[in-house]
Amino acid sequence: MKFRTLHLLIAAIVLTLSGIVHGMWTNRWAPTDVNEGKNLLEGLGAELGDWKTGDFLKINPAELPANTRCDSRRFMPSKTGKPITVSITSGSPGAVAVHTPDVCYLGAGWKLRGAVSKQSTPLPDGKSASFWVADFTKTNATGSESIRIRWAWTADGNWQAPDYPRWIFARAPILYKLYIVQQLNDDDLTREDPYRKFVADLVPVLSKQLTP
Repeated sequence: MKFRTLHLLIAAIVLTLSGIVHGMWTNRWAPTDVNEGKNLLEGLGAELGDWKTGDFLKINPAELPANTRCDSRRFMPSKTGKPITVSITSGSPGAVAVHTPDVCYLGAGWKLRGAVSKQSTPLPDGKSASFWVADFTKTNATGSESIRIRWAWTADGNWQAPDYPRWIFARAPILYKLYIVQQLNDDDLTREDPYRKFVADLVPVLSKQLTP
């Protein structure tokens, strides 16, 4: 009887701890009025390096997880290159840390074009920002399309690409996830990525809004 009671007690402790961990992941006990971050793309100037700041893209709030927001904006090249789409999702870490492109885009019919890699981009202040980078391709009736996506997270302006973001950012009150999407041609795979400079220009502007 004592042996059975001990097992029930252990099971109860495990369930309680699991509930606590899940609550931390999803920010279950955080105030709902602080779970959504701010629009980091709103206060940008007309130009960002060699790129012109474009219009915002419409996002359907019904398609977003609870307690999150997403802002998306286009950037047009002023010299050479193709348009870039930047999207930032913010909110509770449990919702923002998951749903990465290497999972979501595959569910939408895209295929990975090579392995996902991690890239460190030097910044003007001597620091660096880490991103996951992956190339995707999709074939339809009119041909094929290829894109490259960079993504990273931050809670304080330091953009990171950890292996386990849900654990790393579990205690953050608000988490931001950045997507940078560019069209990709075959010649982009054989030369130095020209869009890394855009990343280096963008990140400090975003980070400045999150640091005191």
